[in-house]
Amino acid sequence: MMKYTTLAIAMGTVALAGCKDSTGTLPLDAPVIESVTSKPLVRSSLQTLATGVLAQDRSGVVGTPTYLVLAPIMGRTAIRLDPSEPRYVGETLGANPDPGSFAGGGGFGGFYTAIRAASSLIAALPGAAEGSFTPAEVNATKGFIKTIQGLDYMRLIELRDTVGIPIQDPVDTEIITPVSCKTPVLNFIGTLLDDANTDLTAAGQSTALPFVLPSGFTTHGRNYSTVANLQKFNRAVKGKVDVLRAIDRKAPSAARAADAITELTFALGGAAAGAVPSSTFSFGPYYHFVIGGSEATPNNISDTRLRLNTLVQSGLQAGDTRGSKIISATNVSGQGLLNSTNITCAFCSANTANQERPLGILRDEELVLLRAQAYIETGNLANALADINSVRTAYGLAALGAFANKAAAIQAVVYEKRMSLLMEGPQTWVDLREYGLLTSMRKETASDPYNAAFPLSRAELNARQVSVNPACTP
Repeated sequence: MMKYTTLAIAMGTVALAGCKDSTGTLPLDAPVIESVTSKPLVRSSLQTLATGVLAQDRSGVVGTPTYLVLAPIMGRTAIRLDPSEPRYVGETLGANPDPGSFAGGGGFGGFYTAIRAASSLIAALPGAAEGSFTPAEVNATKGFIKTIQGLDYMRLIELRDTVGIPIQDPVDTEIITPVSCKTPVLNFIGTLLDDANTDLTAAGQSTALPFVLPSGFTTHGRNYSTVANLQKFNRAVKGKVDVLRAIDRKAPSAARAADAITELTFALGGAAAGAVPSSTFSFGPYYHFVIGGSEATPNNISDTRLRLNTLVQSGLQAGDTRGSKIISATNVSGQGLLNSTNITCAFCSANTANQERPLGILRDEELVLLRAQAYIETGNLANALADINSVRTAYGLAALGAFANKAAAIQAVVYEKRMSLLMEGPQTWVDLREYGLLTSMRKETASDPYNAAFPLSRAELNARQVSVNPACTP
Protein backbone atom coordinates (compact mmCIF):
# COMPACT_ATOMS: atom_id res chain seq x y z
CA MET A 1 0.00 0.00 0.00
CA MET A 2 1.40 3.37 -0.95
CA LYS A 3 1.33 6.00 1.76
CA TYR A 4 -0.40 9.25 0.92
CA THR A 5 1.19 12.30 2.46
CA THR A 6 -1.10 14.98 3.73
CA LEU A 7 0.10 18.13 2.02
CA ALA A 8 2.66 20.01 0.04
CA ILE A 9 2.22 23.63 1.10
CA ALA A 10 3.49 26.85 -0.38
CA MET A 11 4.88 29.17 2.21
CA GLY A 12 4.01 32.85 2.04
CA THR A 13 3.31 33.88 -1.54
CA VAL A 14 5.58 31.34 -3.19
CA ALA A 15 3.77 28.85 -5.43
CA LEU A 16 3.18 25.49 -3.84
CA ALA A 17 5.61 22.80 -4.90
CA GLY A 18 3.71 19.94 -6.49
CA CYS A 19 4.18 16.44 -7.81
CA LYS A 20 3.22 16.41 -11.48
CA ASP A 21 2.40 12.75 -11.78
CA SER A 22 0.67 11.09 -8.83
CA THR A 23 -2.03 11.63 -6.27
CA GLY A 24 0.01 9.59 -3.86
CA THR A 25 3.51 11.06 -3.81
CA LEU A 26 5.02 14.11 -2.18
CA PRO A 27 7.79 16.25 -3.68
CA LEU A 28 10.94 15.82 -1.65
CA ASP A 29 11.42 19.56 -1.22
CA ALA A 30 7.83 20.35 -0.20
CA PRO A 31 7.26 21.46 3.41
CA VAL A 32 4.54 19.48 5.18
CA ILE A 33 1.49 20.72 7.00
CA GLU A 34 2.96 20.30 10.47
CA SER A 35 5.29 23.24 9.74
CA VAL A 36 2.22 25.47 9.59
CA THR A 37 -0.26 23.80 11.94
CA SER A 38 1.99 22.72 14.81
CA LYS A 39 0.35 25.60 16.69
CA PRO A 40 -3.33 26.53 16.81
CA LEU A 41 -4.50 28.14 13.59
CA VAL A 42 -4.49 31.94 13.53
CA ARG A 43 -5.07 34.43 10.72
CA SER A 44 -1.47 34.47 9.58
CA SER A 45 -1.21 30.68 9.33
CA LEU A 46 -4.61 30.47 7.61
CA GLN A 47 -3.31 33.01 5.09
CA THR A 48 -0.32 30.76 4.40
CA LEU A 49 -2.50 27.70 3.95
CA ALA A 50 -5.02 29.47 1.70
CA THR A 51 -2.27 30.97 -0.42
CA GLY A 52 -0.80 27.49 -0.85
CA VAL A 53 -4.11 26.00 -1.95
CA LEU A 54 -4.69 28.72 -4.55
CA ALA A 55 -1.10 28.68 -5.79
CA GLN A 56 -1.28 24.94 -6.38
CA ASP A 57 -4.71 25.25 -7.98
CA ARG A 58 -3.15 27.61 -10.51
CA SER A 59 -0.14 25.33 -10.92
CA GLY A 60 -2.48 22.48 -11.79
CA VAL A 61 -3.60 24.52 -14.79
CA VAL A 62 -0.26 25.91 -15.98
CA GLY A 63 2.33 23.65 -14.30
CA THR A 64 2.10 21.23 -17.23
CA PRO A 65 0.87 21.91 -20.79
CA THR A 66 -2.01 19.43 -20.50
CA TYR A 67 -4.94 21.71 -19.67
CA LEU A 68 -4.19 24.76 -21.80
CA VAL A 69 -2.18 23.31 -24.72
CA LEU A 70 -2.52 19.53 -25.17
CA ALA A 71 -6.29 19.40 -24.67
CA PRO A 72 -6.83 22.20 -27.26
CA ILE A 73 -4.55 20.29 -29.65
CA MET A 74 -6.79 17.24 -29.28
CA GLY A 75 -9.79 19.53 -29.72
CA ARG A 76 -8.60 20.73 -33.12
CA THR A 77 -7.92 24.24 -31.83
CA ALA A 78 -4.13 24.28 -31.48
CA ILE A 79 -0.97 22.80 -33.02
CA ARG A 80 2.51 22.82 -31.52
CA LEU A 81 5.53 21.74 -33.53
CA ASP A 82 8.85 21.45 -31.77
CA PRO A 83 11.75 19.69 -33.55
CA SER A 84 13.17 18.60 -30.19
CA GLU A 85 9.85 17.47 -28.71
CA PRO A 86 7.66 15.51 -31.16
CA ARG A 87 5.25 14.32 -28.48
CA TYR A 88 3.17 17.49 -28.82
CA VAL A 89 2.00 15.94 -32.10
CA GLY A 90 2.89 12.27 -31.70
CA GLU A 91 0.98 11.71 -28.45
CA THR A 92 -2.03 13.91 -29.21
CA LEU A 93 -2.81 13.62 -32.92
CA GLY A 94 -0.60 10.69 -33.95
CA ALA A 95 -1.11 8.11 -31.21
CA ASN A 96 -2.39 7.71 -27.67
CA PRO A 97 -0.54 9.66 -24.96
CA ASP A 98 2.02 7.68 -22.96
CA PRO A 99 1.19 7.64 -19.22
CA GLY A 100 4.89 8.04 -18.48
CA SER A 101 5.40 11.17 -20.55
CA PHE A 102 4.49 14.79 -19.90
CA ALA A 103 1.84 14.37 -22.59
CA GLY A 104 0.03 11.54 -20.83
CA GLY A 105 0.87 12.16 -17.20
CA GLY A 106 0.36 15.91 -16.89
CA GLY A 107 -2.69 17.71 -15.60
CA PHE A 108 -2.95 15.23 -12.74
CA GLY A 109 -0.72 15.44 -9.68
CA GLY A 110 -0.90 19.22 -9.42
CA PHE A 111 -4.67 19.18 -9.04
CA TYR A 112 -4.49 16.44 -6.41
CA THR A 113 -1.88 18.38 -4.45
CA ALA A 114 -4.30 21.32 -4.37
CA ILE A 115 -7.14 19.04 -3.24
CA ARG A 116 -4.93 17.54 -0.54
CA ALA A 117 -3.89 20.99 0.63
CA ALA A 118 -7.52 22.08 0.75
CA SER A 119 -8.52 19.05 2.84
CA SER A 120 -5.72 19.78 5.29
CA LEU A 121 -6.78 23.41 5.60
CA ILE A 122 -10.35 22.38 6.36
CA ALA A 123 -9.10 19.82 8.91
CA ALA A 124 -7.08 22.53 10.66
CA LEU A 125 -10.05 24.87 11.18
CA PRO A 126 -11.45 23.17 14.29
CA GLY A 127 -8.07 23.65 15.97
CA ALA A 128 -8.05 27.41 15.50
CA ALA A 129 -6.90 29.53 18.40
CA GLU A 130 -9.84 30.73 20.47
CA GLY A 131 -11.21 34.02 19.20
CA SER A 132 -9.22 33.97 15.97
CA PHE A 133 -12.24 33.51 13.69
CA THR A 134 -15.97 34.00 13.95
CA PRO A 135 -18.23 31.04 13.12
CA ALA A 136 -19.29 32.91 9.99
CA GLU A 137 -15.66 33.26 8.87
CA VAL A 138 -15.06 29.54 9.43
CA ASN A 139 -18.10 28.68 7.31
CA ALA A 140 -17.04 31.11 4.59
CA THR A 141 -13.57 29.56 4.52
CA LYS A 142 -14.91 26.00 4.33
CA GLY A 143 -17.34 26.95 1.56
CA PHE A 144 -14.69 28.62 -0.56
CA ILE A 145 -12.04 25.94 -0.12
CA LYS A 146 -14.52 23.15 -0.92
CA THR A 147 -15.48 25.07 -4.06
CA ILE A 148 -11.83 25.06 -5.15
CA GLN A 149 -11.74 21.31 -4.53
CA GLY A 150 -14.82 20.87 -6.70
CA LEU A 151 -13.25 22.99 -9.42
CA ASP A 152 -10.09 20.84 -9.45
CA TYR A 153 -11.99 17.55 -9.45
CA MET A 154 -14.02 18.87 -12.38
CA ARG A 155 -10.84 19.61 -14.31
CA LEU A 156 -9.47 16.16 -13.57
CA ILE A 157 -12.55 14.41 -14.95
CA GLU A 158 -12.69 16.77 -17.95
CA LEU A 159 -9.22 15.50 -18.86
CA ARG A 160 -9.64 11.79 -17.93
CA ASP A 161 -13.28 11.34 -18.99
CA THR A 162 -14.26 7.64 -19.09
CA VAL A 163 -10.86 6.56 -17.74
CA GLY A 164 -12.09 7.84 -14.38
CA ILE A 165 -10.13 9.31 -11.48
CA PRO A 166 -9.53 8.55 -7.80
CA ILE A 167 -11.57 10.48 -5.24
CA GLN A 168 -9.25 11.24 -2.36
CA ASP A 169 -10.28 10.33 1.16
CA PRO A 170 -10.25 13.71 2.95
CA VAL A 171 -9.39 12.15 6.32
CA ASP A 172 -7.52 8.87 5.93
CA THR A 173 -4.30 9.72 4.15
CA GLU A 174 -2.97 6.16 4.29
CA ILE A 175 -5.20 4.60 1.65
CA ILE A 176 -5.26 4.47 -2.11
CA THR A 177 -8.84 4.96 -3.17
CA PRO A 178 -10.39 3.19 -6.19
CA VAL A 179 -10.49 4.81 -9.60
CA SER A 180 -14.10 5.98 -9.86
CA CYS A 181 -15.94 6.17 -13.17
CA LYS A 182 -17.09 9.47 -14.63
CA THR A 183 -20.71 9.39 -13.44
CA PRO A 184 -19.96 8.81 -9.74
CA VAL A 185 -17.16 11.37 -9.93
CA LEU A 186 -19.52 14.01 -11.32
CA ASN A 187 -22.09 13.06 -8.69
CA PHE A 188 -19.45 13.41 -5.97
CA ILE A 189 -18.40 16.82 -7.27
CA GLY A 190 -22.01 17.97 -7.32
CA THR A 191 -22.50 16.94 -3.68
CA LEU A 192 -19.21 18.58 -2.67
CA LEU A 193 -20.23 21.87 -4.29
CA ASP A 194 -23.68 21.74 -2.69
CA ASP A 195 -22.03 21.16 0.71
CA ALA A 196 -19.83 24.17 0.03
CA ASN A 197 -22.88 26.25 -0.80
CA THR A 198 -24.50 25.18 2.48
CA ASP A 199 -21.41 26.45 4.31
CA LEU A 200 -21.53 29.74 2.43
CA THR A 201 -25.23 30.16 3.18
CA ALA A 202 -24.53 29.59 6.87
CA ALA A 203 -21.80 32.22 6.75
CA GLY A 204 -24.15 34.94 5.50
CA GLN A 205 -23.77 36.99 2.34
CA SER A 206 -22.11 39.97 4.04
CA THR A 207 -19.32 37.88 5.58
CA ALA A 208 -15.81 38.36 4.19
CA LEU A 209 -13.10 35.71 4.02
CA PRO A 210 -10.57 36.03 6.89
CA PHE A 211 -7.62 35.97 4.46
CA VAL A 212 -6.52 37.94 1.43
CA LEU A 213 -7.24 36.44 -1.98
CA PRO A 214 -4.91 36.84 -4.97
CA SER A 215 -5.76 39.96 -6.96
CA GLY A 216 -7.26 37.89 -9.78
CA PHE A 217 -10.18 37.12 -7.48
CA THR A 218 -10.92 40.75 -6.67
CA THR A 219 -10.22 42.93 -9.73
CA HIS A 220 -12.26 41.57 -12.62
CA GLY A 221 -15.76 42.89 -12.13
CA ARG A 222 -16.46 41.26 -8.75
CA ASN A 223 -14.72 40.95 -5.42
CA TYR A 224 -14.85 37.29 -4.45
CA SER A 225 -13.69 38.02 -0.92
CA THR A 226 -17.32 38.30 0.12
CA VAL A 227 -19.74 35.42 0.48
CA ALA A 228 -22.33 37.07 -1.80
CA ASN A 229 -19.94 36.73 -4.74
CA LEU A 230 -18.45 33.45 -3.57
CA GLN A 231 -21.90 31.91 -3.85
CA LYS A 232 -22.08 33.11 -7.45
CA PHE A 233 -18.73 31.42 -8.09
CA ASN A 234 -19.84 28.23 -6.35
CA ARG A 235 -23.07 28.05 -8.35
CA ALA A 236 -21.14 28.80 -11.54
CA VAL A 237 -18.88 25.78 -10.97
CA LYS A 238 -21.87 23.62 -9.99
CA GLY A 239 -23.74 24.77 -13.08
CA LYS A 240 -20.83 23.76 -15.29
CA VAL A 241 -20.64 20.36 -13.60
CA ASP A 242 -24.35 19.85 -14.15
CA VAL A 243 -23.99 20.74 -17.83
CA LEU A 244 -21.28 18.07 -18.05
CA ARG A 245 -23.71 15.63 -16.44
CA ALA A 246 -26.48 16.65 -18.83
CA ILE A 247 -24.44 16.23 -22.02
CA ASP A 248 -22.45 13.18 -20.90
CA ARG A 249 -22.51 10.97 -24.00
CA LYS A 250 -22.46 7.78 -21.91
CA ALA A 251 -25.04 8.70 -19.26
CA PRO A 252 -26.85 11.97 -20.06
CA SER A 253 -29.14 13.40 -17.39
CA ALA A 254 -31.85 15.84 -18.49
CA ALA A 255 -32.69 16.57 -14.85
CA ARG A 256 -29.22 17.98 -14.34
CA ALA A 257 -29.77 20.40 -17.24
CA ALA A 258 -32.70 21.94 -15.38
CA ASP A 259 -30.52 22.24 -12.27
CA ALA A 260 -27.79 23.89 -14.33
CA ILE A 261 -30.18 26.55 -15.62
CA THR A 262 -31.12 27.49 -12.05
CA GLU A 263 -27.51 27.51 -10.86
CA LEU A 264 -26.11 29.45 -13.81
CA THR A 265 -28.94 31.99 -13.66
CA PHE A 266 -28.08 32.60 -9.99
CA ALA A 267 -24.40 32.95 -10.89
CA LEU A 268 -25.37 35.51 -13.54
CA GLY A 269 -27.20 37.63 -11.00
CA GLY A 270 -30.64 36.39 -12.01
CA ALA A 271 -30.46 37.67 -15.59
CA ALA A 272 -32.93 35.99 -17.92
CA ALA A 273 -32.01 34.25 -21.17
CA GLY A 274 -30.52 36.77 -23.58
CA ALA A 275 -30.39 39.47 -20.91
CA VAL A 276 -26.80 39.24 -19.65
CA PRO A 277 -25.08 42.47 -20.78
CA SER A 278 -21.90 42.01 -22.83
CA SER A 279 -20.21 44.51 -20.51
CA THR A 280 -20.11 41.77 -17.87
CA PHE A 281 -18.84 38.96 -20.11
CA SER A 282 -15.33 39.41 -18.72
CA PHE A 283 -16.47 39.27 -15.08
CA GLY A 284 -15.22 36.39 -12.96
CA PRO A 285 -12.20 35.12 -11.02
CA TYR A 286 -8.89 35.03 -12.89
CA TYR A 287 -5.40 33.68 -12.55
CA HIS A 288 -2.70 36.33 -12.58
CA PHE A 289 0.84 35.51 -13.67
CA VAL A 290 4.28 36.84 -12.80
CA ILE A 291 7.31 36.01 -14.93
CA GLY A 292 10.05 37.10 -12.55
CA GLY A 293 11.10 36.83 -8.92
CA SER A 294 10.52 33.84 -6.71
CA GLU A 295 7.03 33.25 -8.13
CA ALA A 296 8.13 33.00 -11.78
CA THR A 297 4.86 31.56 -13.10
CA PRO A 298 4.07 32.67 -16.67
CA ASN A 299 0.93 32.02 -18.66
CA ASN A 300 2.08 28.95 -20.58
CA ILE A 301 0.20 29.61 -23.81
CA SER A 302 2.67 32.42 -24.50
CA ASP A 303 4.82 30.17 -26.66
CA THR A 304 6.64 30.86 -29.95
CA ARG A 305 5.98 27.29 -31.17
CA LEU A 306 2.25 27.35 -30.55
CA ARG A 307 -0.04 27.71 -33.57
CA LEU A 308 -3.77 27.54 -34.19
CA ASN A 309 -5.30 24.72 -36.17
CA THR A 310 -6.43 26.15 -39.51
CA LEU A 311 -9.92 24.84 -38.75
CA VAL A 312 -10.30 27.84 -36.42
CA GLN A 313 -9.82 30.29 -39.27
CA SER A 314 -11.68 28.33 -41.92
CA GLY A 315 -14.66 28.06 -39.60
CA LEU A 316 -14.69 31.76 -38.70
CA GLN A 317 -17.95 33.41 -39.70
CA ALA A 318 -17.71 36.61 -41.77
CA GLY A 319 -17.89 39.71 -39.60
CA ASP A 320 -17.00 37.95 -36.35
CA THR A 321 -14.75 40.41 -34.51
CA ARG A 322 -13.33 37.56 -32.44
CA GLY A 323 -11.30 36.90 -35.56
CA SER A 324 -8.90 39.50 -34.16
CA LYS A 325 -7.66 36.72 -31.88
CA ILE A 326 -6.16 35.06 -34.99
CA ILE A 327 -2.89 36.46 -36.34
CA SER A 328 -0.38 35.39 -38.99
CA ALA A 329 2.70 33.40 -38.06
CA THR A 330 5.52 31.56 -39.77
CA ASN A 331 4.16 28.54 -41.59
CA VAL A 332 4.94 25.22 -39.91
CA SER A 333 4.48 21.63 -41.07
CA GLY A 334 5.93 18.17 -40.61
CA GLN A 335 5.96 15.46 -37.93
CA GLY A 336 3.28 13.60 -39.84
CA LEU A 337 0.75 16.43 -39.89
CA LEU A 338 -1.49 16.38 -42.95
CA ASN A 339 -2.06 20.13 -42.79
CA SER A 340 0.36 22.99 -42.31
CA THR A 341 -0.61 26.14 -40.40
CA ASN A 342 0.50 29.76 -40.57
CA ILE A 343 -1.72 31.24 -37.87
CA THR A 344 -1.51 31.61 -34.13
CA CYS A 345 -3.48 33.43 -31.46
CA ALA A 346 -2.72 37.05 -30.67
CA PHE A 347 -2.01 36.19 -27.05
CA CYS A 348 0.15 33.15 -27.87
CA SER A 349 3.14 35.20 -29.05
CA ALA A 350 6.01 35.04 -26.58
CA ASN A 351 6.30 38.46 -24.98
CA THR A 352 6.05 39.87 -21.50
CA ALA A 353 2.48 41.09 -21.91
CA ASN A 354 1.26 37.65 -23.00
CA GLN A 355 3.30 35.83 -20.35
CA GLU A 356 1.54 37.94 -17.72
CA ARG A 357 -1.87 37.98 -19.42
CA PRO A 358 -4.60 37.03 -16.91
CA LEU A 359 -6.56 33.85 -17.56
CA GLY A 360 -10.24 33.64 -16.71
CA ILE A 361 -11.18 30.74 -14.45
CA LEU A 362 -14.91 30.87 -15.21
CA ARG A 363 -16.09 34.05 -16.91
CA ASP A 364 -19.69 35.17 -17.29
CA GLU A 365 -19.42 34.73 -21.06
CA GLU A 366 -18.78 31.04 -20.58
CA LEU A 367 -21.68 30.85 -18.11
CA VAL A 368 -24.08 32.29 -20.71
CA LEU A 369 -23.04 29.66 -23.24
CA LEU A 370 -23.16 26.88 -20.66
CA ARG A 371 -26.71 27.95 -19.87
CA ALA A 372 -27.50 27.79 -23.58
CA GLN A 373 -26.25 24.20 -23.57
CA ALA A 374 -28.48 23.43 -20.61
CA TYR A 375 -31.50 24.99 -22.34
CA ILE A 376 -30.78 22.83 -25.39
CA GLU A 377 -30.86 19.68 -23.26
CA THR A 378 -34.24 20.65 -21.77
CA GLY A 379 -35.65 21.29 -25.25
CA ASN A 380 -36.02 25.04 -24.70
CA LEU A 381 -34.36 26.05 -27.96
CA ALA A 382 -35.85 29.56 -27.79
CA ASN A 383 -34.02 30.41 -24.59
CA ALA A 384 -30.88 28.71 -25.88
CA LEU A 385 -31.12 30.92 -28.95
CA ALA A 386 -31.53 34.04 -26.82
CA ASP A 387 -28.34 33.30 -24.86
CA ILE A 388 -26.39 32.36 -28.00
CA ASN A 389 -27.51 35.51 -29.81
CA SER A 390 -26.56 37.69 -26.85
CA VAL A 391 -22.98 36.48 -27.33
CA ARG A 392 -22.71 36.46 -31.13
CA THR A 393 -24.27 39.91 -31.58
CA ALA A 394 -21.70 41.32 -29.15
CA TYR A 395 -19.06 40.44 -31.74
CA GLY A 396 -20.61 41.90 -34.86
CA LEU A 397 -22.62 38.91 -36.03
CA ALA A 398 -26.28 38.96 -36.94
CA ALA A 399 -28.71 37.21 -34.64
CA LEU A 400 -29.61 33.69 -35.69
CA GLY A 401 -33.19 32.70 -36.47
CA ALA A 402 -35.06 29.92 -34.72
CA PHE A 403 -33.20 26.61 -34.64
CA ALA A 404 -34.66 23.90 -36.83
CA ASN A 405 -33.67 21.22 -34.35
CA LYS A 406 -31.38 20.30 -31.46
CA ALA A 407 -28.47 19.48 -33.76
CA ALA A 408 -28.52 22.99 -35.24
CA ALA A 409 -28.53 24.50 -31.75
CA ILE A 410 -25.57 22.35 -30.73
CA GLN A 411 -23.57 23.39 -33.79
CA ALA A 412 -24.25 27.04 -32.96
CA VAL A 413 -23.22 26.85 -29.33
CA VAL A 414 -20.06 24.85 -30.15
CA TYR A 415 -19.02 27.60 -32.56
CA GLU A 416 -19.65 30.38 -30.04
CA LYS A 417 -17.72 28.58 -27.33
CA ARG A 418 -14.77 27.89 -29.64
CA MET A 419 -14.42 31.55 -30.55
CA SER A 420 -15.28 33.12 -27.19
CA LEU A 421 -13.06 30.77 -25.16
CA LEU A 422 -10.24 30.31 -27.66
CA MET A 423 -7.20 28.84 -25.89
CA GLU A 424 -8.74 29.27 -22.43
CA GLY A 425 -8.94 25.54 -21.72
CA PRO A 426 -10.31 22.22 -22.99
CA GLN A 427 -13.89 23.41 -23.56
CA THR A 428 -14.05 22.77 -27.31
CA TRP A 429 -12.44 19.33 -26.97
CA VAL A 430 -14.96 18.42 -24.26
CA ASP A 431 -17.88 19.67 -26.38
CA LEU A 432 -16.76 17.79 -29.49
CA ARG A 433 -16.31 14.64 -27.43
CA GLU A 434 -19.62 14.77 -25.58
CA TYR A 435 -21.69 15.72 -28.61
CA GLY A 436 -20.19 12.91 -30.68
CA LEU A 437 -18.55 15.36 -33.09
CA LEU A 438 -14.88 14.67 -32.45
CA THR A 439 -14.47 11.80 -34.90
CA SER A 440 -16.29 13.76 -37.60
CA MET A 441 -13.47 16.31 -37.69
CA ARG A 442 -10.79 15.97 -40.35
CA LYS A 443 -7.81 13.75 -39.66
CA GLU A 444 -4.71 15.66 -38.60
CA THR A 445 -2.33 12.72 -39.14
CA ALA A 446 -2.70 9.46 -41.05
CA SER A 447 -2.92 7.59 -37.74
CA ASP A 448 -5.07 10.17 -35.90
CA PRO A 449 -6.69 8.27 -32.98
CA TYR A 450 -9.11 11.09 -32.10
CA ASN A 451 -8.00 10.98 -28.48
CA ALA A 452 -10.91 11.63 -26.12
CA ALA A 453 -9.09 11.29 -22.78
CA PHE A 454 -5.73 11.36 -21.08
CA PRO A 455 -4.57 8.26 -19.17
CA LEU A 456 -3.75 8.03 -15.50
CA SER A 457 -0.14 9.00 -14.94
CA ARG A 458 2.58 6.35 -14.86
CA ALA A 459 3.34 7.12 -11.21
CA GLU A 460 -0.32 6.59 -10.35
CA LEU A 461 -0.37 3.28 -12.25
CA ASN A 462 2.82 2.19 -10.51
CA ALA A 463 1.31 3.00 -7.12
CA ARG A 464 -1.54 0.65 -8.01
CA GLN A 465 0.88 -1.98 -9.35
CA VAL A 466 -0.70 -1.97 -12.81
CA SER A 467 0.68 -1.02 -16.21
CA VAL A 468 -2.50 0.19 -17.92
CA ASN A 469 -5.55 2.13 -16.82
CA PRO A 470 -7.53 -0.08 -14.43
CA ALA A 471 -11.25 -0.58 -14.91
CA CYS A 472 -13.02 2.23 -13.09
CA THR A 473 -15.54 1.65 -10.31
CA PRO A 474 -19.11 2.59 -11.32
